[in-house]
Amino acid sequence: MTIKIADSLPAEHLITKYTTNVFMEKLKAEFGDRIKFEHYPAQQLGKASDMLTLTQAGIADIGYIGPSYVSEKMPLSNVADLPGIASSSCEATLAFYDLVTNGGMLDEAEFKPNGIRVIYNVAQAPYQAVFSKRAGVAKLADFAGKKIRANAGAMELTLQSTASTAVRMAPPEIFDAMSKGTVDGALLPFASMFSYGLDQIAGSSTQGANFGTVGVTFSMSQAKWDALPKDMQEAFARVGREVTESGCHAFDVGEAELARKLAEEGATVFKLSPEDTEALNTKMEGVTTDWAKLLDGRGQKGSEALSAYREAVKAHAAH
Repeated sequence: MTIKIADSLPAEHLITKYTTNVFMEKLKAEFGDRIKFEHYPAQQLGKASDMLTLTQAGIADIGYIGPSYVSEKMPLSNVADLPGIASSSCEATLAFYDLVTNGGMLDEAEFKPNGIRVIYNVAQAPYQAVFSKRAGVAKLADFAGKKIRANAGAMELTLQSTASTAVRMAPPEIFDAMSKGTVDGALLPFASMFSYGLDQIAGSSTQGANFGTVGVTFSMSQAKWDALPKDMQEAFARVGREVTESGCHAFDVGEAELARKLAEEGATVFKLSPEDTEALNTKMEGVTTDWAKLLDGRGQKGSEALSAYREAVKAHAAH
């Protein structure tokens, strides 16, 4: 059996290193010649916004499906993107896993209706704001008027609260946009800053802020899942859980190291002042409330999703 895995990430991205490569290696070791993997990174089969459709159609057997890239079809699952809730990759990743697998709230509300089943998932460490050298940002007040790349949904609301302008674009486009001044900066974890080469052009970056994260899944169509032999279904689910856990630990360990590396390369890596942190946290609390109310007003379960995610994060933070 050949399994095609598709994503929009650079081939050397840390998500690939710590999850997809490990997933493939473990299953090849377990099943030998019974299974073969073909990995299509870097948008080879399509952009991030195409992955849901490609997976549903069976063009990709396992696709990199991020709800923020298809927010019109999976609005509730943007809950993992909200700022100020999870303080680490593992808190966000494992809480999201609870909700998107095994009949969890988001599995029932959005993944099953879209005909897909999550195999493993990722939420990187809390996003930071990285800026080009010409942007000259060194404190929260400097965000005002800046154009900052962000994912659709919750992150756009977050940036609105800082008086900056959110700009949508695929991650591979950020380098050129920052280089040319089309955008002043971007919200990304340190792992992605390096994966997309932004360390080469970064003038400054926050550290220790919490602009949310992005919950992404590697999912299979239900039809493809049903076609798998029972022993492979069991192994895919078990190994998927293993790489979800090991991947988030790797991201949490790596963030501090990459922050130091960025500073060593010449960027100003700064922490927000206590006053700015308090002000930002107050604004972010408003963002989460507004996000839930907006969806509630559309007849969707925004408040229920927010409550479920908060509780799941709290449970994992306690361990």
